[in-house]
Amino acid sequence: MKKQHINRFSWMVAIVIFILASAGCGNVPPPAVNQPTATSEAVASPAPIAENTATAAPAPEPPASDALFHDDFTNPATGWAEAKFDNYFVGYHEPEYYHVEIAGGNSKAKVFEPKKESFEDFTIDLKVLVASSKTAPEGDFRYGLAFRRSGDQYYAFTISPRAKKWYVLKNTPNALTVLTEGPAETIHDADVDDILRVDVKGSDFVFHINDQMVGQVTDPDYASGEIGFYVESFDSPNTHIHFDDLTIRNYEAPQPGEQEVSVLLTDDFTNPATGWEELKFDNYFVGYHEPEYYHVEIAGGNSIAKVFEPKRESFGDFTVKLDVFPASSKTAPEGDFRYGLAFRRSGDQYYAFTISPRAKKWYVLKSSPSGLTVLTEGPAENVHEADVDDNLRVDAQGSNFLLHINDQLVGQVTDPDYASGEIGFYVESFDSPNTHIHFDTFTVQNVELTLSCAVGGGTLYVRSGPSKTFPQVALLGDGDNVQALGISPNQWIKIRVEGRDEPGWVSYDDGFLTCSPTVDLFPIVSQ
Repeated sequence: MKKQHINRFSWMVAIVIFILASAGCGNVPPPAVNQPTATSEAVASPAPIAENTATAAPAPEPPASDALFHDDFTNPATGWAEAKFDNYFVGYHEPEYYHVEIAGGNSKAKVFEPKKESFEDFTIDLKVLVASSKTAPEGDFRYGLAFRRSGDQYYAFTISPRAKKWYVLKNTPNALTVLTEGPAETIHDADVDDILRVDVKGSDFVFHINDQMVGQVTDPDYASGEIGFYVESFDSPNTHIHFDDLTIRNYEAPQPGEQEVSVLLTDDFTNPATGWEELKFDNYFVGYHEPEYYHVEIAGGNSIAKVFEPKRESFGDFTVKLDVFPASSKTAPEGDFRYGLAFRRSGDQYYAFTISPRAKKWYVLKSSPSGLTVLTEGPAENVHEADVDDNLRVDAQGSNFLLHINDQLVGQVTDPDYASGEIGFYVESFDSPNTHIHFDTFTVQNVELTLSCAVGGGTLYVRSGPSKTFPQVALLGDGDNVQALGISPNQWIKIRVEGRDEPGWVSYDDGFLTCSPTVDLFPIVSQ
């Protein structure tokens, strides 16, 4: 539990009065900081801290033995900037935070480590949260880590809990650009810490949120620089961010079994310059739907509309994710339709994973020059009603496809006919006189299988290696669920074990496990 905050403002006022009285003067120069520019972008520098020998703060605790730098912000003597301008202020927030607050929209604030050390290859961890009591309930913003900063050049890894997205930014003297971005459903709500981590080696950066790897990017331009914090307000009238437990240490490679996610393509449809089709025909039209959607509308029944990624790239194995929903105001209240993802398309040949919120069903379709067939289908009770996003996901690996709706695996199908092709969107009306679908955050990445197994029918020993000759390290019971990492050639499944750094092994031959997907899709692993 955090201690009750102390009125630090009163304490500082008392010290200032004491210093003025001792010095016998009425004018004290302000702390040395970089003034914000006309673009409302400000960088704070360390401010001098008044010393009073009678109440001097204790020396900061040394960092952990493996850390290059560490601060938990319980001690203002560590020297981070404390400054206030017209639209933002930064400083220590007793008893255990550093804070950045921006009062107003369309502004940026950056604060860097007091010693201004330059780091090249490193791993950074940071706890950070939004203080709801001091943040406006409306509007959006993003915040996180800035690194490899030199003057106006830096990178930043930021999150937006309201948009449920992450962004990797690159700043130059001329502009701020987004190198890559993606969805981040694991981001917590206000007043709850998120853990951000960046692994930087050479020109390669890997990004994590709450122990989950979410993306990576390569950029060779800035080889080293300072590390600090970044906050940017969009249309939020007040944004207050608490930073906690910053640790910089030597670069750590991803742990064994941790899968790197490489984003191949992403779009949130806020920018028409990304080039998706904008067309209108007799019975359907497609295009950008401001401020943040792409839409497909079919006016009439028994019609199909397909739209594919503008660059017409061909993807073989991949994971594709999409947020999508029907717009009720423009969709007829009667009749049925289905919509979703189309993939591995070449001409008239493609697959599609679609849902029908009115029938509460999902379908996997296969199109050929001779017609459209349903490869498999099933119930989809977790599909939302109109105007609420559903998240669709397809994991395509070879001839095997895994189908997910709202983070739940609903089906699996195998078809070897189409090995690669384009990815896009699919809408089909049956007897609906008007169907209007909004497509939102769309991401294609290297294939990322989520492997899990459930124990049923008995007790299962977890061993330290893939045979019964290895010692027992844990015990699983009926109903337990575990994350799987792969399967050995002799049919032992490698799993994560709660409370242990090292993985464990369970025998699949014992017959007590039900795995999703089926184990024939598990990667082959060794000890």
